[in-house]
Amino acid sequence: MNKMLTVTRREYLSRVKTKGFIFGTILTPLFLLAMMVLPQALLFLKSDKSKQIAVIDQTGVIMDSLIVALDEKNEAGQRLYNFIKREAPPEEIEALKTALSAQIDKGELDGYIFIPASIYEDGRADYYAKSVTNFRENGRIAGAIGRAVKENRIRQSGLNSDEVRQLTQRVNLRTIRLVEGGKEEEDFGRTRMLVWILVAFIYFAVLYYGQIVMRSVIEEKSSRVIESVISSIKPFQLMAGKIFGVGAVGLTQYSIWALALGLLSFNSGKVAGLFSSRFSNAAQFTMPSVAPETLIFFLVFFVTGYFLFGALYAGLGAMVNSDEEAQQLVFPLVMLVIIPFLCTFFIIGNPNSRLSIILSLIPLFAPITMFARIAVQMPPVWQVAVCLLLLVATILGVIWVVGRIYRVGVLMYGKRPSLPELIKWIKYA
Repeated sequence: MNKMLTVTRREYLSRVKTKGFIFGTILTPLFLLAMMVLPQALLFLKSDKSKQIAVIDQTGVIMDSLIVALDEKNEAGQRLYNFIKREAPPEEIEALKTALSAQIDKGELDGYIFIPASIYEDGRADYYAKSVTNFRENGRIAGAIGRAVKENRIRQSGLNSDEVRQLTQRVNLRTIRLVEGGKEEEDFGRTRMLVWILVAFIYFAVLYYGQIVMRSVIEEKSSRVIESVISSIKPFQLMAGKIFGVGAVGLTQYSIWALALGLLSFNSGKVAGLFSSRFSNAAQFTMPSVAPETLIFFLVFFVTGYFLFGALYAGLGAMVNSDEEAQQLVFPLVMLVIIPFLCTFFIIGNPNSRLSIILSLIPLFAPITMFARIAVQMPPVWQVAVCLLLLVATILGVIWVVGRIYRVGVLMYGKRPSLPELIKWIKYA
């Protein structure tokens, strides 16, 4: 036991003292935060450039509504969208389009919109520009044209547009989550975001720390250090020490991130206020809260998932002679993590479906799939209990099998073992 603790301490201290651990601990959450926040924040940034857009309006009335709907101005007081009316007889429309395309090519126009007379029947209009990848801008133009078409359809039918608008007013559905004790909590999609973040943490932890265990075994094996080490410690103790040590590194890193997230959540209003001048909705932003039981289950499935895959990675490291060989065999292990991660797309929306229940009871998938179910909606206790029993039994079985492979594999060099040879190792180790 003391020897195993010595290995654990060595693995732990040799990693937490490195610059890679320190910078990784600081930079990883900043990188993840930037990946989540920046795309959304950039969507709200507006270009100050005033655009010149020609409009061929065969209806004769849509363009006026377009000018009124898109009347925003930049800081210099210029209209963001300057619509220029262009007309031509129907037989000369194609020639006019060609001329406008030439103007766009020369930079004299930013784009042009073609609104055919048939728009009331087929609801189709065209927008031409060199770049049409600004989905927010495209949506605003489409929305303005759509509203104008709808108003004119109503007017042409002889109905009162105000009464029709009131009768067809859109319903905004609030989503309110009922938590324990009947307490109501408006969701805004935060639960989904929170589940994704926590599931992603388990996913990356299993892959990242498992690979560390595997590389550690390969390095010691290739340097022949293990031959001298193995004389003073049992292979199983060495394997367990490595798994515990690297796992402790992961827990340390996650504890630091959890502490930072907790401090940030207490001051989320102040942090959001720093951006409120630029983003109007930032002041209302609050960090999603995490229920204590969710955190406990996160810790349980993080630890069990790590032990399960850490042992598998250790066994893989004992079977191969180099990192290149390991990368050829690691794909099935990676798939065992990727498949449940992809399944969470379905599980988050259907936590109590039959497929979700089955996926969450498969031990190799359970660290991700069962936790995703728990984070969305607590499943029946018996399902959680069965899941944990199967998971623990699988971990013990995997450690037993991998321990026997490890015992022989760490001292074997040369040709990679075949499946029959692995079975012999397990039987006779």
